[in-house]
Amino acid sequence: MSNDGFAELAARSAKVKNENLQLLQGLKVFEQKILDLVGGLRVSGNSETVAFDEILDLEGEPIGHTACYLAFNSKELMIGWRDVPRPSDDDYWRLCSLEKAGTDMQRRLSDQNVLNSLVADIGKNLEREFEKTTSVVQSLSQFLTIEKAEIDSDFDGLFSSNSMLLDSWLKARNTVLTDPEQSITLSCSHIETVLKGCLKTLGATEYETLPIEKLIRKTLGILKAENTLDSVTAEMIQGAITISKSIGETRNFKSSSHGKNEGYIPPSTDLAQLANHLAGVVSVYVMKQTAIVQAR
Repeated sequence: MSNDGFAELAARSAKVKNENLQLLQGLKVFEQKILDLVGGLRVSGNSETVAFDEILDLEGEPIGHTACYLAFNSKELMIGWRDVPRPSDDDYWRLCSLEKAGTDMQRRLSDQNVLNSLVADIGKNLEREFEKTTSVVQSLSQFLTIEKAEIDSDFDGLFSSNSMLLDSWLKARNTVLTDPEQSITLSCSHIETVLKGCLKTLGATEYETLPIEKLIRKTLGILKAENTLDSVTAEMIQGAITISKSIGETRNFKSSSHGKNEGYIPPSTDLAQLANHLAGVVSVYVMKQTAIVQAR
């Protein structure tokens, strides 16, 4: 045989090997896409079954075939296969890796309909997992909902005598779940409004442009001078100052009030709820102490 024949054979062999490699790599990319979407959820799924390599009897009628399917086991794609029927001890499904399955099964299971059926089955299993968990979550969340409602109603009652404060508090509270950024901003604005109102009642001056931490210091300084605080309470108030300052810093770095820097991560609803309740606690305390001084 001439060298030209061998050269042509080598070229065709390289072409086939390259296509087979592309086939396997395509399945691996498909596998990674699934892992990116559902990795860590311990969800599995199977594709539809594909039959090939039919075995015919003497009359040309099919009496058996090889069947295979794609299986996702929450960690990787595998290929299941068996000969049907096969009257022996080996008549069961076998699982093997994509690499070991061979090109013939890889090719048949790369059909778009097969891939779509696997994705659909994983989706159905995800929905089943969701349905099994959501009822339990709802059962547990009722306790959190009840507790949150009780806290919120307490604040509502304390602010109810002042429609402006009640309105600012409700606006901050009502956006905790729908817009955490806005809720933090409104919570901070609420406590600033309360502090300025208390300072006005206490006869203070030059406070309109003060930041939140200086507003609370000025307010509590006046309250302490009025002998409404003992030493232990004064230590607690120092904590309130830190809380107020933290609410302001949370607004600056986690809310939308000062724009967004590169790498910005939106605040969670939990953080918004924390800021909202802290603003309410500090506001109510200062209002009560101011009322005591005012009543003298």
